[in-house]
Amino acid sequence: MISVVDAYHVVAACVPLYVAMLLAYISVKWWKLFTPDQCAGINKFVAKFSIPLLSFQVISKNNPYKMNLKLIYADFLQKLLAFLVLVALTKISSRSGLRWIITGLSLSSLPNSLILGIPLLRAMYSEEAALLLAQIVVLQSLIWWGVKLPAIIDQSVRILSNGGLGMAMFSLGLFMASRPSIIACGTRMAAVAMALKFIVGPALMAASSFAIGLRGTLFKIAFVQAALPQGIVPFVFAKEYNVHPDILSTGVLFGMIITLPVTLAYYFLLAL
Repeated sequence: MISVVDAYHVVAACVPLYVAMLLAYISVKWWKLFTPDQCAGINKFVAKFSIPLLSFQVISKNNPYKMNLKLIYADFLQKLLAFLVLVALTKISSRSGLRWIITGLSLSSLPNSLILGIPLLRAMYSEEAALLLAQIVVLQSLIWWGVKLPAIIDQSVRILSNGGLGMAMFSLGLFMASRPSIIACGTRMAAVAMALKFIVGPALMAASSFAIGLRGTLFKIAFVQAALPQGIVPFVFAKEYNVHPDILSTGVLFGMIITLPVTLAYYFLLAL
């Protein structure tokens, strides 16, 4: 049973992210500290340096050979199912309403799995983004095979990566301030995106888990994980390559706002 202290820890982890975003929003909206070119430069720095190095630093310290294979397979299958649904919807209809649903579904299924992320990044953003992720995978594989980075390189990576998450939220705040409305993609698209993220996403994960044979506590963990909010990293790349940044910025903002009640609701329903 989750306690008030646990809920407080979740809130304490989220509030600093909103502080960074709010400061950026005020800096542009009220203080006029940054020009559009400067805002673009900040996002480029985050996309080219902070986020890749942060991803490398975090993921390289996880040994994939000690992970639960069924959980990995279920996660991979969920992303694959969402990708196949996207392809099917794209081919059978070109109506604007369905395109909204397609874009929202892509928001709910951006991959955590690195290998599946390479072809999706190539299709959604550019060959450059796919190449960047491929290089990260290669570097991480060297770490996993026991090649330890020298201290001078490790510290160099840490200096640039430690501020990656805060800078990404700062970039989001700058982008929101440049739009006439905080709900940049409109209320209708925002509602569709949230429904797809917090309902369709977990439903696909449940189907994938049953197909893989994931049961018990691991199934509950996979389900709740699928209901977690959209990460900030997809927005950074969406802004850098100009691929639906309005939808992703709205998804990140409202996803972080409603994730606590939604996740707690799933938590209690699954009796975790």
